[in-house]
Amino acid sequence: MLAPILIFMLLLCPGFQPSGKLDEAILLYYKGDFKQAAQLLSQLSRSSPENPDLRLWLGKSYLKTREWSNAVREMEKAVELAPSNAQYHLWLGRALGARASHTVFFKALGLARRVVKEFETASKLAPEDLDIRFDLLDYYISAPGIVGGSKEKAEAQAQAIARLNPKKGYVARAMIFEDSKNPDLAGKELLQATIDYPGDSDAHKDLADFLLARKDFEGALVHAQRALALDSGSKRARLLLAAARIRLRSNLEEAGKALQELAAEPLRDEDPAFEEVYGWLGEFFHAKGDKTKARAAFQTALVFNPEYEPAKDGISKLQKIP
Repeated sequence: MLAPILIFMLLLCPGFQPSGKLDEAILLYYKGDFKQAAQLLSQLSRSSPENPDLRLWLGKSYLKTREWSNAVREMEKAVELAPSNAQYHLWLGRALGARASHTVFFKALGLARRVVKEFETASKLAPEDLDIRFDLLDYYISAPGIVGGSKEKAEAQAQAIARLNPKKGYVARAMIFEDSKNPDLAGKELLQATIDYPGDSDAHKDLADFLLARKDFEGALVHAQRALALDSGSKRARLLLAAARIRLRSNLEEAGKALQELAAEPLRDEDPAFEEVYGWLGEFFHAKGDKTKARAAFQTALVFNPEYEPAKDGISKLQKIP
């Protein structure tokens, strides 16, 4: 049985209503009801087996329910039905990557080679798509050379991103510096982005995220506030601001309210994941001294993602408190 806090999941954003069965399934996905989304999409795909969008969303739902092989199968079907669609290749690569990270070493090597092949195919089909470029960059940075990882390819990808979008070039370079264990230079890149593009909410969010991870909570607070002022609808900025306030023990009630509102809203792929929202809710309740609600929130985060380390750490901290 899920924690009572999950009742927030039943609330919908005003005006967001499904217009058909696929929309209904997508709404379930956005609400975090991934198993129901998968069930509905599976039914729809049986009646419309040639619809690649149904296959894509079913595969994405399986990723959320951690059914890696099923996710790969559905993404493969989407690619087979529409081989010129870059997004299908991108998501097949992501599904293969998830499966590779949950299998034995020798199988993972073969899967990893397929991952980079799909990402590179997606990039050829949509060379100006930054999401694809960043997935490729991340792969080149993190993968060993035996399966296509390459510092040179990563740097070339960062340069391509900068040509397409100079603002995102800072983020790409920061990723490379972080991988090179040079966080100071990574921070300088992200700070420079906010100087060169002070009116860009994403630049401030990127820096706030970086500073939060490095325990510069005052800096994270400042840039999260700026990001939210520039884009009041940004769920990422709302989360970052709440997180900084929790760490600073400042305006805790506002932080808790923001997190509970986020947990009650549909969250899209570009928004914070549910486990992240509930993880910070756990930290909020912990800061308030409510161990019961904190544990319930951390446990809910682990329902969404059993591997989510911040929630595991949160529960461990609670166990140490007399």
